[in-house]
Amino acid sequence: MIAIKLGGSAITDKERESHFNKRITYRLADEIASAGEDVMIVHGAGSFGHPQAKRYRLNEGFVDREKQVEGISLTHFSVRILNLKVMEALRHAGIPAVSIPPFPFVDMGFVKKVGMAVKEGLTPVTFGDVVLDGNVSIVSGDRLMEIFAGEFDIERAIFVTNVDGIYGDPDRKETLVRECTVDELESVFFAGNKGADVTSGMAGKVKSIKEIAHSGVEVDVINGRKPGRLEDAINGFVTGTRVIKK
Repeated sequence: MIAIKLGGSAITDKERESHFNKRITYRLADEIASAGEDVMIVHGAGSFGHPQAKRYRLNEGFVDREKQVEGISLTHFSVRILNLKVMEALRHAGIPAVSIPPFPFVDMGFVKKVGMAVKEGLTPVTFGDVVLDGNVSIVSGDRLMEIFAGEFDIERAIFVTNVDGIYGDPDRKETLVRECTVDELESVFFAGNKGADVTSGMAGKVKSIKEIAHSGVEVDVINGRKPGRLEDAINGFVTGTRVIKK
């Protein structure tokens, strides 16, 4: 089983609110289908959930409950719209996908539903969303990938992004990390990205990658905007960054 994260940066345009990259997403769905492997899929929210969540400060918990109730509804509604578009792409590619939202909370019931879908030969699809775990918070697609790696027999985890992989220095293409261990990743990435706001998204992703790789699951980071790279990665040929435990 392979866990795939379709990053929001790949399937949406983060510079344009609620803009779906239809052509890219349909191609990625075709590549998943063509590879013919059993997969479970997570997708990010990109420009569909982040603007609303930020606007209503949902990542801070309840700070203005009256206003944030509306924000919770808007954020969830927005990511469900994106989820429907992703589901349409997967169905168009012939993938037996079923949507399993993490809302209202991520718990063992959520994990059980995902497991039941896999058992029945379906392809579970979930996504980053707002959740209510005693408070309001955001569960990211990266965190859901960690949950998949911890709860299921995952062979590899593939993160599909809009860049070629993980860089020691995002301003220097020659610093692309092709393959490394978890310990090497930490020393290379965080040494070259101290205080760089532009890499905050990748920094958070690297933390999730570390958790997944520490469990013994190989992690691949690829550029989904380049045709063929996802299918190749599913088949074990990675053009990007490969992270292993040791």
